[in-house]
Amino acid sequence: MASAEAARAKANFDALSGYFRDRSQLRRALGWASPTMRVWEGKGPARPRNQYSERVRQLLMVARAAHEWVHDDAHRVGTWMISANDAIEGLMPATIVGELGDDGVERLLSGMHLIAPRTPAHEHVHLSPKELAKALDRLGLIAPRSAPPVQVDLSDFDDQE
Repeated sequence: MASAEAARAKANFDALSGYFRDRSQLRRALGWASPTMRVWEGKGPARPRNQYSERVRQLLMVARAAHEWVHDDAHRVGTWMISANDAIEGLMPATIVGELGDDGVERLLSGMHLIAPRTPAHEHVHLSPKELAKALDRLGLIAPRSAPPVQVDLSDFDDQE
């Protein structure tokens, strides 16, 4: 029977796998050899090496944070993890995690708003003003109501001597 630590590591691996389109992307992000991948893709190791469990945990933390910026396809996170990123001088987020460990994770998380993958903007949608107003209403972006007119008595200023 696998230990609680092994079960947690395997659950993290399975969660991380969901961010990648295929095995080769995940393997590249983890920097693992094929035999290691096969063990983790199966039942998982009974006693995972700490360095492997940590790498999975660290990448999962970054993937989850990046996923908050992607609304259309979770696999875009995996592609982002193994792609050169101009916002971090052409480095790959997975490489930063691999080289710096928890320090790299913390640095990436602190700047996620600058480096995260973004959901592409939709092409221009042609809506009538009425349709646009309804769409904004559904999003909770209600137009402010105008203030009622205020009656001001300025009669005291008419006879200034």
